[in-house]
Amino acid sequence: MAVLPWFRAIIFSISSVLALVVIGICAHIESLVAGYQNVNLSFLAFGLAAGSLTVLSLPLYLILGRVRRGAFTSMIAFEIIWFLVLWVVWVGTAVDTVAGRAHYFPDGCIYTDYPKSNQICYEITVAEAAAFLIFFSVFIYYDTIVLYAIIRAIRGKGIWTSSIAAASEASGHPTPALPGAQYAAVPGGQTPYPMYGGYPPSAPLQPYNGYPTQPPNPQYYNYPPSSPALGNTQPPPGGYSPALSGNAPLSPQPNYTPYPAANQGQILPAGGYQEQPHYGISHPIPV
Repeated sequence: MAVLPWFRAIIFSISSVLALVVIGICAHIESLVAGYQNVNLSFLAFGLAAGSLTVLSLPLYLILGRVRRGAFTSMIAFEIIWFLVLWVVWVGTAVDTVAGRAHYFPDGCIYTDYPKSNQICYEITVAEAAAFLIFFSVFIYYDTIVLYAIIRAIRGKGIWTSSIAAASEASGHPTPALPGAQYAAVPGGQTPYPMYGGYPPSAPLQPYNGYPTQPPNPQYYNYPPSSPALGNTQPPPGGYSPALSGNAPLSPQPNYTPYPAANQGQILPAGGYQEQPHYGISHPIPV
């Protein structure tokens, strides 16, 4: 509510000027009736007291609010209490002025033969109007700040110890909302699918193989002549082959070194006789 500080300044200025007018009128009427013993205008005391409170307080509060930020006189709670006091004082002044004019001048300002009396009647009428204007101004500002503080408190932002200017600045800059996620529209009403593994949606599915493939360089194993020849003499690493039925794992095959047959001679190495390892043979190798 950025207009609230301007509204506050206008109310303070108007009330101070009108209060100064009331002080001047009451002081002048008091000087006119000073020599009369049977005249008792009680609203003059009310007007002087209310006008003095208003003129001394409102301009001071307005200047302190501009010069010194955070002053206790600018707090909303303090202004609510002070304007409640001013409202009660001015409504009392206005009502007492109406009662005094109705008592001394019931028919209005019709005493043309008594110019002083007519002057007092006119001045009382002006003081009455000024008192009501100040009363309505103070009452409107009091209700405005009370409702504003209650609304902000209901929203979870209490401003009772803040000034009108600070509360207006805080409410004038709302928190920006986070932008929502934007998704690109797919033409033709197609539903976009996520891409897993880097393949586009139109690429064919790759078959899944749960067994490792054969190495590029096959390794050959030598078997003894007595061992039966298998269909696949090249087992893949790990001891199993995907080509077998059931994909059952095979037991690892031993690696045999070649040795000569029983009917073949053997050339001894240069260092003499070297015993060969025995693989399931119970008789020695003839030399």
